[in-house]
Amino acid sequence: MRIAAGDYEIDDDPDRVDAAAAVAFLTTAAYWGRWRGGEDIRRQIGAAWRVVGAYDRTGAMVGFARAFGDGGAAYLSDVYVLPEHRGAGLGQAIVRMMIEDGPGSGWRWMLHTSDAHGLYRQFGFASPDGRYLERPGADGETGSPAGIVSPRLTGELVRLEPLRPQHVPGLVAAAADGGELYRWSPVPQDEAQAREYVETAIAARDRGTAVPFAVVRAEDDAVIGSTRFFDLSYWAWPAGQHRTGPDGCEIGYTWLSPKAIRTGANTEMKRLMLTHAFEVWQVQAVCLHTDARNQRSRDAMRRIGARYEGTLRAHRLDADGKPRDSARFSITAAEWPAVRQHLDELSRRYQRS
Repeated sequence: MRIAAGDYEIDDDPDRVDAAAAVAFLTTAAYWGRWRGGEDIRRQIGAAWRVVGAYDRTGAMVGFARAFGDGGAAYLSDVYVLPEHRGAGLGQAIVRMMIEDGPGSGWRWMLHTSDAHGLYRQFGFASPDGRYLERPGADGETGSPAGIVSPRLTGELVRLEPLRPQHVPGLVAAAADGGELYRWSPVPQDEAQAREYVETAIAARDRGTAVPFAVVRAEDDAVIGSTRFFDLSYWAWPAGQHRTGPDGCEIGYTWLSPKAIRTGANTEMKRLMLTHAFEVWQVQAVCLHTDARNQRSRDAMRRIGARYEGTLRAHRLDADGKPRDSARFSITAAEWPAVRQHLDELSRRYQRS
């Protein structure tokens, strides 16, 4: 099937697809599935149930989508239009040919997106309800209906893995003998609490409101704590300013095993998370809050280079379920280069010690 769309053609001929052009975009400019290499993408295109391309007057492929299905349901993936060709309705034309003008028009369709909700709502897509579940792949990434991907962040001392039920025993072991260390933090103390803790965190990830991690020590693969991104914020940018991730976030729910304190683990995991926030999501600011009475945590935030902004009164519940005042710290995008240099130096000190 081939149709005209202004100065372009929309075509579902698989022999016309320029796989090299798709690889060039998806491995450099797409925010999703960056773990894939060129051979992965070529294989996925070759195995697709259906592909649709957009082509300019010279025949160059300037937009693309692929789908795979089972005869009753289909998943739409890798939809893109090159930046210099956006604004001509090509995204709508590609999606329309894929889901309305082809053999899958009566099927159930699924997709993930973080920034194109308006486009897909025109074709009847909506957020799923609580029946939808998702199992992450072996690459360690998982997504949410909002399109936020939970990455696997790897450093020299620790790695941050997307939090999963299999981390429950490790969390219980890590929290043992915490005592006074966890006075200000709601840390799970037994298997039942840890399971509820993980399930609540995963539910937040499924809603697209948090990205929770298990903190794993590199030398022996032991779980030594947990942390997460949450309170993801999105700004109403003017038309034409394209954004693919949150504009701000908070880092919190952070706790470590007593044996991991003062080992460099906290410094490295903050460096990994801040690097992802500022350099992958390209946020404008990251904030951190702690109980105003928690001097150890306040000192740790200052130590990594966060700036104290003030105290928010009756801001959140404390570990005992009572209103607490929160000390607020933050790092802005403009401050990030200096903070990163500072964190790199702190990490080198731990590695030399």
